[in-house]
Amino acid sequence: MDVQDGFIVGIFNYCDRWCERCAFTSHCRVFADHAEMEASLDTNLKAVVDAPPLPEDIPPPPPPWMQELIAEAEEACRKPPTPEEWKRMKPRLPKAHKPIARRAKQYAVRVFEWLATIEIPTPGDVRDPREVVAWFHWMIGAKVNRALTKWPDADLEDESDNDGSAKVALLAIDESHAAWLALVERGLVASNDADAFIADLVWLGEALERVRPGARAFVRPAFDEPEAVATFLAGEEER
Repeated sequence: MDVQDGFIVGIFNYCDRWCERCAFTSHCRVFADHAEMEASLDTNLKAVVDAPPLPEDIPPPPPPWMQELIAEAEEACRKPPTPEEWKRMKPRLPKAHKPIARRAKQYAVRVFEWLATIEIPTPGDVRDPREVVAWFHWMIGAKVNRALTKWPDADLEDESDNDGSAKVALLAIDESHAAWLALVERGLVASNDADAFIADLVWLGEALERVRPGARAFVRPAFDEPEAVATFLAGEEER
């Protein structure tokens, strides 16, 4: 686990984006940037946002090699790719994997339609199984798609990013499955109504694990590194 300026590097790449229940928000760069953006839009915090930075917070100018990379990137942006180049660079979903992505999308659409027919008493309650189903129904499809997508310039030997996305999808499937069972147990959804959704989730989980058998073993920064996290937090307390 790498830490830079108090932030865990890459923790946001393989999370479920449910910040309200995450224990690592104070060490997540994306969460900090989002909070800063929200603060900039709050008129009550204008004085804080507009305050000049402390000298020690002013970043140094980028080194020459980075300035060259920035200049090259800016120049490349002025020359959009040709249709042939764009076709070559465009990521693709292998034909054999399209049924998995399609079923994930169908699940999301049907859950969306179901959510339109119910009312969640306390919106935002992370303990409510209806909130769990609602939170993950589109994410499952997005992560499944990313897990199965092939990138033309990617290293064919290194599919760790695909495995990481697959793991997030599998965990979301697990939580959604448990949430549907809880809804049935609490009498909030009839068993017959939940069965079709659960069948989708079981099918998706099994299909995804066949394609990405190493996904469960993927180590996500912080989330799957309890010893490293404990060491890091202990060091924070000693400061």
